[in-house]
Amino acid sequence: MKMSLQKGIIFFLITFSIYCALNLGLTWDEDFLIYMQGKRTAEYLLSLGRIDEDIFRGAYYSPSYYTLKYMLINIFPLQFRVEVSYLINLFFSFLVILGTKKFVELLFNKEVGKIVFLILFFYPAFFGHMAFNSKDTIIALCHIWIFYLLLDYIKKGNLKKNSANNFYLIGLLAAIGSGINMFFLGSMLSVALIVLVEIFFTKIILSKNFNLKIFFKHILKSFLVFYFVLILFWIDTHPDILTLPFKILYEWVFGGLMRGYPFMLFDGNHYVFTDIPKSYLFENLLFRSPEYFLISYVLFFLIFFSIKFFKNNFKQFNYKITIILIMVLNPFIIVFLTPFSIYDGLRHVLWLIPYFCIIPSLVIYYLYKNIDLIKIRFISGIMFFLIIFFLFNFFRLTPYQYTYLNIFSGNNKDHVNKFENDYWGSSISKLIKKFNLNKEEKFIYTVCGLNREAVEIYLKKEGYFNTSMVSYDKADYIIMINRATLKKNTKEYKSKNVTNCYAKHPGKNVIEIKRNNVVLSVLRKIN
Repeated sequence: MKMSLQKGIIFFLITFSIYCALNLGLTWDEDFLIYMQGKRTAEYLLSLGRIDEDIFRGAYYSPSYYTLKYMLINIFPLQFRVEVSYLINLFFSFLVILGTKKFVELLFNKEVGKIVFLILFFYPAFFGHMAFNSKDTIIALCHIWIFYLLLDYIKKGNLKKNSANNFYLIGLLAAIGSGINMFFLGSMLSVALIVLVEIFFTKIILSKNFNLKIFFKHILKSFLVFYFVLILFWIDTHPDILTLPFKILYEWVFGGLMRGYPFMLFDGNHYVFTDIPKSYLFENLLFRSPEYFLISYVLFFLIFFSIKFFKNNFKQFNYKITIILIMVLNPFIIVFLTPFSIYDGLRHVLWLIPYFCIIPSLVIYYLYKNIDLIKIRFISGIMFFLIIFFLFNFFRLTPYQYTYLNIFSGNNKDHVNKFENDYWGSSISKLIKKFNLNKEEKFIYTVCGLNREAVEIYLKKEGYFNTSMVSYDKADYIIMINRATLKKNTKEYKSKNVTNCYAKHPGKNVIEIKRNNVVLSVLRKIN
């Protein structure tokens, strides 16, 4: 019965996530950056290094995952390109959840592993990005599996046969993660520190099953795999593979290339990227995490941390929880000490979320194991209510869970003026499907906050062939999300000159896509 229930839950999770994936529209990067970069690299490699004037474009990453995706996508009919792409992403996102489960099982036990599996799956920012985010979910995959493989390697010792296999896979994952975003290496520094501490203070001193010389040999093998895979797909470095990668990395870090989208709407304030407050990450975790999740952290640090239960059930509990806290604090340190700018909510630190989910998992495990105590029953009742309340709002957002905001963020109706919601435009396909305009008449429109090519694709898909995309002053309609943008009649990048699309372009809403009383995208008749 228990096994049947588990299988039923897994079946539901897979089915539900596939349903959401197939109901999401084309996002900003998917077709016009990720697919094209994969195409470009695949064609170059399959031609064995074809050189033409256009091949070296100064890309600052090695698109290994994008190349793999491009090859897989082209196995299927191209009209299903987006759907296949999203299902591929979904598969690798499930591997993130599986890796987190195995990581937690290694540190604690299988029961906590099962709990974290569910908590991570239903964490809105993670679930919402599972299908359409080809960047940050893959970085999370590389991050959690590298950490797991390193700890597994240490636990088993390195004198056993095939102990180097972990490091071959680590090298491959490090190359893929770095290829998507070179800042991945910075996020791995804390992992390296934890591993070195574990080796030098646990294995070398206390264990006869660990050889330092062999360890460094494995590190070298891992680096060679990393460098080979990174350079193989980083075709912009092929003219000089020994110096160009390091020059590009230097420019990327110190030359201002770590900047992203130039404008930001957050908590009712407008910013340019140079003015984004350092509290942005903390406030996003506060506003975009479920209520029960935040209460779990409060309970853990105020009540449970001093209880002997954890120490009695888990060996070296203090050390293990220190590891988790280091990983949770890691991105905060990065944000405060580097010029790296986070935008678009939590997506740039999606690799943090698996570690962030561990403490709530421990709290729920504690409540489950101590349910016979009266005071625990009371707390468990409150937590159960909060979880049900959260799940109700979670499913109401389908399939746009990444737009989730909790009750601490304020009134839902005010969110369009406080937070960017569907910042990747995933609801545009649904919006255009709801159009009830005369297809015989010319549809003259403009867009704000959206990828123009994506809009054109969905208009044609719905039979709107007689269209013309023009400037705002000549358009009859505007299709938009509440993305931050510059005010009218200004090109000066200052926070005072930033507004959002809804405020910038007044008019009457003809069609809206709404979730939880929040307008995610709109077709507006221009005044």
